[in-house]
Amino acid sequence: MLGGKIRIGIVGSGGMAGNHAKNFAHDDVGELVAIASRNTGTGLDLAQKCNARFVPNWQEMVQQEDLDGIVVCTANDSHGEIVIASLEHDKHVFTEYPLARSLEEGKIAAAIAISKQKVLRVSHSEPVLETHQAIRQEIEHLGQLLVASFLRLTPGRGGRPEVLFNLRVSGPPAHFFIYHIYPVVDLFGQAKWVEANAIYNDLTDSEGYDQFVNTVTVGFKDGGIGHWTWAGGIEIQSAEQHHRYVLDGGTLVNSGEGWQVSTRSGIESITPISVQHSSVVDLWLSEVLDNNLAAAQIDTAKALDAIHISLLAEKAMQKNRRVPILF
Repeated sequence: MLGGKIRIGIVGSGGMAGNHAKNFAHDDVGELVAIASRNTGTGLDLAQKCNARFVPNWQEMVQQEDLDGIVVCTANDSHGEIVIASLEHDKHVFTEYPLARSLEEGKIAAAIAISKQKVLRVSHSEPVLETHQAIRQEIEHLGQLLVASFLRLTPGRGGRPEVLFNLRVSGPPAHFFIYHIYPVVDLFGQAKWVEANAIYNDLTDSEGYDQFVNTVTVGFKDGGIGHWTWAGGIEIQSAEQHHRYVLDGGTLVNSGEGWQVSTRSGIESITPISVQHSSVVDLWLSEVLDNNLAAAQIDTAKALDAIHISLLAEKAMQKNRRVPILF
């Protein structure tokens, strides 16, 4: 670190890379130094806008000694490789979810972060979400989980990039919608088995598709069932999303208008609690600056547990049977 600032390199030049670059321009702790992108046009443009240098490939950038941290904003199938290489070259890493496209890469990345004493943080925002932290406090008083359920229905693809709806690059929806799995794992722990099913309409030879239904069911080690359903490109007027956490002492409900806890005695809204950091990137920068590794290692382990579910869901779909999780 030079002058007390964490020197950052971003891999990627799409929407998320642009958002991070814009935020670093006004950050008191992080300083954007370099951008690497396989798309020379968008990469050069972003670098010029941010007064950063452009590096033709990420392999070269992660080796440069004037960088303290790497932010990974690329397609899902390249996350693991870039994260591992960055850590091996003694860089702290912030990566967009999912942590990796394979479980092996995820495990390797987590192990290198520990051995190199580097902060590896995945972009799951639950550690800095006021409502999520309030839910955590609430469930401590509601007993044993019975079932956690999630439903998301969307009428079309909207402005999503084409690469997202591609099994080869992004994996099944259970993987690129990993941010729906992570908070449940964060609250209720590891799963011990996974079942999954999928329907893909208009699937092409390149493994792209236009319409899908994807379901995942897990049994948690500490008891209770988790179930997720995603459907996209379907005939529905407007998007719907519903959460339910059913415990033996009460039910937490969110149908799009905030979280409530429901018991036989009535319904109450859940009041958010204050958190220290405004964003998960700010949390990462703080951990790097203070060399505070413990919380990041815990949250990385949860991110690994989450992709364990999503990747074994893919295996369960292929084998058409329940798949146990081996630890």
